[in-house]
Amino acid sequence: MLRSTFSILTLVISLVVASQPAAPKKKKESVDFRPYEVKVGVNVIRSIRTFASSDDLTTHEFQTAVAIHKYNVVFDLGVEEHQRGETFAYQNKGSYYRIGFDRNFTKDKASGNVLSLGLRYARANFNDQLIYIADQGFGEQSYLLENDALAARWLEVAFNLRGRIVSNLYMGFTMRWQFLRQINGEGELKTFDIPGFGKTKRQNSTSFDYYLAWRVKFRE
Repeated sequence: MLRSTFSILTLVISLVVASQPAAPKKKKESVDFRPYEVKVGVNVIRSIRTFASSDDLTTHEFQTAVAIHKYNVVFDLGVEEHQRGETFAYQNKGSYYRIGFDRNFTKDKASGNVLSLGLRYARANFNDQLIYIADQGFGEQSYLLENDALAARWLEVAFNLRGRIVSNLYMGFTMRWQFLRQINGEGELKTFDIPGFGKTKRQNSTSFDYYLAWRVKFRE
């Protein structure tokens, strides 16, 4: 009797389970890796330093960021020239670039706003020279030390925030942590500055940059 009752219950449960509608399958989000916008901008802080700094400094930087799915491919290109000294004359001049990608954590692509974290590879090519006057016991003489072909490279972690101001105009900042710096080509003169990085007395460095950018959409 018990066995018959158990068999009947098993049959009823099987029929009930079989009659239940199947759970709907979750629709996979389609992934589109075609670029959908580009932002072209300028580093405002560097340009302001060129015109407002009391130091003899000329520096400009431009940025292009291409948006693909949840990522931004970023390319920076800059130039920099320093002139330092009162009792000596030190000049450092060159260019640099950064290339890398960011993961954008904002969910609304249509807004064009950016809240992202990313990685950069950076490289600078530059030259420097030092002119100074010294008395070695035979009267004052002028000395020249120079490096003609310097190269430096480093990595960066970048945190970025961009927001729309009006129309297709965006503004925002980038905070950087620069690390693993290396310099090639130094001679007797030890370089004081690296374009795009800063003073060489720091092996690692941080910086804060502010950008003004124009957005061009390829598609929605």
